[in-house]
Amino acid sequence: RLLALEQVQRTTALRESLNEGLRWGRLYGGAAGLILLRGQESMLDRPLDLDLILPGSFQGLYILDRWCGITPELGLVCDGRGRMVPEFYTICGEGGAAAARVHHSRLIRFIGRELPYLERMAELYWGESEVEALYQDVVKHDNVAANMAALTFRANTDTMEVQNLDQLFSLSSRETQRRFWEMMQAQSVLKSNFGMQLVNKGDQIKNNQYTFTGLEEVYEAMCLDLSGASRIPMTKLFGRAPAGMNATGESDMQNYLDYIDTLRENRLRPILEQLLPVL
Repeated sequence: RLLALEQVQRTTALRESLNEGLRWGRLYGGAAGLILLRGQESMLDRPLDLDLILPGSFQGLYILDRWCGITPELGLVCDGRGRMVPEFYTICGEGGAAAARVHHSRLIRFIGRELPYLERMAELYWGESEVEALYQDVVKHDNVAANMAALTFRANTDTMEVQNLDQLFSLSSRETQRRFWEMMQAQSVLKSNFGMQLVNKGDQIKNNQYTFTGLEEVYEAMCLDLSGASRIPMTKLFGRAPAGMNATGESDMQNYLDYIDTLRENRLRPILEQLLPVL
């Protein structure tokens, strides 16, 4: 029972470390997990030799992010899985000082979104953050939604003509202006819920109503842009019912699930294949 409990605890800790690395990789565009092995603390700059790993020596993963934990060097090698990666990485301690030099075979790399080759080189072979990929589309969507809400408050306005209004504010006394504001407040109070308003005979009040045609199409376009940038269908991202004749949303969800399966194969399987021989 004790052995089984210890195995469950190690499995749970490893799963939490993998989830943390995946989250940090997506958030920062790059993270790495240092494979901790008992007895090999002084061999971090050497390639990992599976024949030298003793049973039960695996201690877990130490997760570091690309901005304040680990920095790749410039020399490139093939990682054995068809990808070029930096051969060595520098782990930084507190204050940014170099603490250890690590061979790439002792690291599990978690990257964000895949970048084109030249951009990947510029990012030192890390990926793109999910936040960076979505930020502009989220800002556009929020601005459009806020502006649409503000326009609805201006869709129905009343305008009253006041003779010599400019002179009233520029030349009249403070007492006259105070009486004018009190009159406007009284008219606002007298206006009933049915739209009735009392004014002097001869005064004119005009009601201006606006229609905002095309706003639905604009908002729909912003939602589609955000959905495309996040790679999540609108039916799932916004909780909307599928639109169109005989639309059920099943094809969108199937495409989304296929995309998730692709991520599992391309991102998670190489990590597990790298960890299983160590375990």
